[in-house]
Amino acid sequence: MEKAAPAPGNEGAADLLATATNGIIIADINGIIVQANQAAEGIFQYASGSLGGRPITDLMPNSERRRHPGYVTNYREHGARFMVGATREVEGLDRHGNSLPLLISVSLFKENGEPRFAAILHDLSERKRLERMLAAVNSELEKRVSERTAQLEEEAKRHRETINRLELVNKVVERASHAVAITDADNRILYVNPAYETLTGFKQDKVIGRKPTVAKSGHHGPDFYRRMWDALDRDQHWEGEIWDRRANGEAFPKFLSIDRLADDEGNTRNYVAVFHDLTEQKASEEEIERLQYYDSLTTLPNRSLFRHRLQHEFEVSRRQGARVGVMLLNLDRFKQINDTFGFPAGDKLLVEVAERLGTAVRRTDMIARQESRRERDPDLVSRVGGDDFAVILNDLKAPENAAVVAKRMLEAMNTPFNMEDESGQIDEVFLQASIGIAIFPDNAADVDELVRVAETALIQAKELGRGEFRFFSDNMNKNSAARVRLESDLRRAVAEEGFVLHYQPKLDLETGRFSSMEALIRWPHADGMVSPADFIPLAEETTLIVPLGAWILRRACLDAVALGERLGQVPGVAINLSARQFRQSGLIDSVRTALEESAILPEKVELEITESMVMDDVEAAIDTMQALRALGVRLAIDDFGTGYSSLSYLKRFPVNTLKIDRTFIRDLTRDSEDAAIIQAVIALARALNLHVVAEGVETQGQLVFLGEHRCASVQGFLLARPGPIESMPALFSKGFT
Repeated sequence: MEKAAPAPGNEGAADLLATATNGIIIADINGIIVQANQAAEGIFQYASGSLGGRPITDLMPNSERRRHPGYVTNYREHGARFMVGATREVEGLDRHGNSLPLLISVSLFKENGEPRFAAILHDLSERKRLERMLAAVNSELEKRVSERTAQLEEEAKRHRETINRLELVNKVVERASHAVAITDADNRILYVNPAYETLTGFKQDKVIGRKPTVAKSGHHGPDFYRRMWDALDRDQHWEGEIWDRRANGEAFPKFLSIDRLADDEGNTRNYVAVFHDLTEQKASEEEIERLQYYDSLTTLPNRSLFRHRLQHEFEVSRRQGARVGVMLLNLDRFKQINDTFGFPAGDKLLVEVAERLGTAVRRTDMIARQESRRERDPDLVSRVGGDDFAVILNDLKAPENAAVVAKRMLEAMNTPFNMEDESGQIDEVFLQASIGIAIFPDNAADVDELVRVAETALIQAKELGRGEFRFFSDNMNKNSAARVRLESDLRRAVAEEGFVLHYQPKLDLETGRFSSMEALIRWPHADGMVSPADFIPLAEETTLIVPLGAWILRRACLDAVALGERLGQVPGVAINLSARQFRQSGLIDSVRTALEESAILPEKVELEITESMVMDDVEAAIDTMQALRALGVRLAIDDFGTGYSSLSYLKRFPVNTLKIDRTFIRDLTRDSEDAAIIQAVIALARALNLHVVAEGVETQGQLVFLGEHRCASVQGFLLARPGPIESMPALFSKGFT
């Protein structure tokens, strides 16, 4: 096939066509080859120009050759959807009848009104040979162009041919299912085809002028990219598998081929990158195993491999009479890191945490696996969740030895982490972790039970203070049975609404009368009244707090309206929200339902939340509070002063009331610091136009102090103890003397 020379000024485009590493074959509707480039002829070992006019079936094995007429029939009857648009691996035949593994992408276009099929072929077995062949073809083509530049008559003709070919290439590239990106010598993007936009989600106008690192996933280290650029500088070509990110942040694997185009002096003019998505084409056993058993971010064993290894250690330990420890580690407030620095920075932090944890465990190697092992396995660190890690400690001589490893792991967190935000600023971040420890056979007899009790120990570690570790103790084992029974009773009580509400009135110090009340949950049980301190945490942990909280909302609103009918005026009612209830998506609907069912005025309802409930995700908490305020209800910050008490947050929270915690009230007549804090809180609230309630008033001295310093409302045992709704009319009628 005679090769046309480009006209002056189009050398770059011709170079791009000539240096393409993929074969291109164009056939008509009857399967007769119209054009084939040098790469295609090289793949099938046909002489230059000898493919033209041949049936495409000459390049197919017998099995595929017999089916091809059916494909053509399908196209004529059903259109291109049966033949065009897929990228797949097929088998071809070269001129000598040798089998060729190929990656083929078929596109459809029209030329002079006639349908044409364009096939892009990539030889998967002889890629290096194809490189050398294409380089030789390119050299020969450049030589012919140089020799014929003096032939003016031929130049005009070849100019037209070149334009036609470039238009053809443009159509092929534009409609190809492979993504194509072209950059300048500084690696800034000049062009991407539609397939690039489809595969990555990045629109052309958003990436032109930027570097391809806009889609960098963070899965590869500096050495990976250094080897890539070394190959491009040395060989003018690199190809391989790489992980990138789509515009939505999703990481995905792709097969990438990059060519460096240089001028005669060797200076880089452009880079041409062609890639396709490997997400659905991963088929090797090694890749399947890696994805199945290892965390792609940290390369640590994942949950599946962790459980497999733990079961194995159980079997070995039973034979040897040894102990196995499980440590569950959770990073404290890791969500704030993601919110502040972004998910890519958070991923890098998880990688560094994994590296630090790896240095904290024991690394003894095992010579051989036998029935009686002479040396122990290395301890296994796994990533079992977003910011959750697990460690298997095998061959423990004593349970206390696990504490040594736990201390080392917590100490590994003491050194600050360097975090880079999206603007490139480096900040030092201190990170803490909580660890729960369980020991086999001391705490459990099987894998599931050991993991469960380790999770219980982790919860205790978080409750007792962050940056701590806790063992699952014998006392906790004994209490587990009682907890199971209590949980069963709690579920039954929630289903049967087996709770009652007691109310504690609040005194308005300006009028001297009770004007509102706080709803307090009570659980009558066969063994007596169960303390809220015992069942509220259990309800939180089991998520029963959500239906229980909805019941409290409805019951409190109905009781307030009923009390208002007795008094002639509906009193205000304050209802505590739990942390889980505040974060659950159905909260707004629950409040709206309670308001509509009871017909209470929304401003009569005050929902109490604590500072700690809103600090994990401040922006989301503000959105929730604003949605509640939109319903017309009031909001109060409960236990103010015991949490963060950040003024920068307080001024942003759409709240109406501050409740001073009882710990400051208890000693205010004897402790000048408590007295000063209360005065400051009252002054702050008045400046922000907030209502102030002091809880836990038990002495006349406390009441006098609060009145003198213009606290708005008080509640406590001195005024009235909590009681059922039936006792409220008498209290509200007579007031307080």
